[in-house]
Amino acid sequence: MIAAVALLTGFAVMVVELSAVRMLASSFGDSAPVWTNVIGVILAALALGAVTGGWLADRGNAHRILPVALLVSGGLVLLAPMLAPRVAAWILPEALPLDRALAVLIEGSLAVSLLVFAPAVLLLGAVSPLLIRLGSESAEETVGRVSGLVYATGTVGSLIGTFLATHVLVPRLGVSGAFLFAGVSLCVAGALALAGRGSLIAGGIALLATLGAVVPAPPPVWLAEGDEIVEQRESYYQLLRVIEGREPMLDRPRRIRSLKINEGLDSYHSVWIDGSPFTNGRYYDSFALLPFLRGDVESGEELRVLSLGCAAGSILRVLRAVVGEERLAAVGVDLDPDVIELGRKWFGLPEDGARQRMVGNLDARVYVERVREHGELFDLICVDTYRNQIYLPPHLTSVEFFRAVRARLTKAGVVALNVGDLSHEGPVISAVAGTLAAVFPCVESFRVARARNFLLFGHSGSPGRMPSALSRSRRPAGLSEKLWGHAMRPGAYRTWKGLPESECLTDLRSNLGKLHERIYGRLPVRVQ
Repeated sequence: MIAAVALLTGFAVMVVELSAVRMLASSFGDSAPVWTNVIGVILAALALGAVTGGWLADRGNAHRILPVALLVSGGLVLLAPMLAPRVAAWILPEALPLDRALAVLIEGSLAVSLLVFAPAVLLLGAVSPLLIRLGSESAEETVGRVSGLVYATGTVGSLIGTFLATHVLVPRLGVSGAFLFAGVSLCVAGALALAGRGSLIAGGIALLATLGAVVPAPPPVWLAEGDEIVEQRESYYQLLRVIEGREPMLDRPRRIRSLKINEGLDSYHSVWIDGSPFTNGRYYDSFALLPFLRGDVESGEELRVLSLGCAAGSILRVLRAVVGEERLAAVGVDLDPDVIELGRKWFGLPEDGARQRMVGNLDARVYVERVREHGELFDLICVDTYRNQIYLPPHLTSVEFFRAVRARLTKAGVVALNVGDLSHEGPVISAVAGTLAAVFPCVESFRVARARNFLLFGHSGSPGRMPSALSRSRRPAGLSEKLWGHAMRPGAYRTWKGLPESECLTDLRSNLGKLHERIYGRLPVRVQ
């Protein structure tokens, strides 16, 4: 009994720890501060539970306390999928823009972790000393032998829980299913500790399991009135939601769909508008300017494009509208294959064919450095890679990555990045642009008028070519007139100089996460 209970307890602890962040992601994201809060709370609860369990074990009645601790913790774990989103909805304000969200998300995730997860884990921390006390009461066993058995089988259980939670439970059953599995495991352990008396509480366990598994979560706080979630799924990597609503564009209100990931807020990862290839002036439309910089619009030549972090294909759709279906040869790469599948279902992303192919389940860096199909080079590489809404991945903004990108470009090729910051003097764009300029002869940035986004692009030509190229061209039908007019102003662009080698972002030295948190931190920042 002791080995089985220790195994099941260790298993449940790791499932809860690894799945808790995914459960909070729908409200608070899964950034490094959220991970830190969850892991810190769980470790503190385990430590406090161990001290409490040792004290209770020395007071006697370990055989009575152990099953209660297991069954109550199992019940709390079963209820967690119902409790966590409701506590989060109670904590989060109704309106929470992304550039004011970081402090609220950090503190809110800490509060939910303390209220929802800490009580159950504290009880689980008491299990090991209680088991050691029970085992050592037998004249045939010694404390050393029993403690070794408890910690060894508990560690094996944790190992099993680690692999099952990551590779099986969450991907196949979802977060609620993973917690259901962990809660039932604890209830089974409690029944074993009761030595056959578990049937007395079977009805209560069944009720808790039902409540935790079937009671729907409240809608996210950012869901606007009139919008609806048309599809929601938990992928291997994140929680995905497709939102549909209406938005005025040109002559009439049109249906609009956006892809939201995890906590969502006012951020999105793809946009589709009915009857238009463009996105009503959002940052995706700024990528439509790049073929004019290269002179590809009227040339009739094929434009070979690599879209990294392509999501549901908004950038490729915009480029296709500018250069034409037959002239665009595109490869899209996204880490999450479910995002590509949703793109085909809801965002008009074409199936793979001779002119376009999508690659899922592969990191953008791996594709750039390792994947060679007939030695292909690209005329344009678009980088729109984000994690946790605001964070550019350090390995996709390093000088080593930009060198690899340049090696995949043609001689006149252009690399373009979507960079989030609040001004041209912001810390994030300064670091990324300075690093990019250490690799490319000419680096310029253009602020998208209606957003906290910058189009940062590097090439081998001379600076200041974009406005003159646009002035000689005709605005594509449907592309935002405001965006086009703003992009024609020479003063809308900034040219960047390369940072010294010691200051560039590198694979081994990058403070990009801290720079993001500086602009989205606790102090209010006014957009310039």
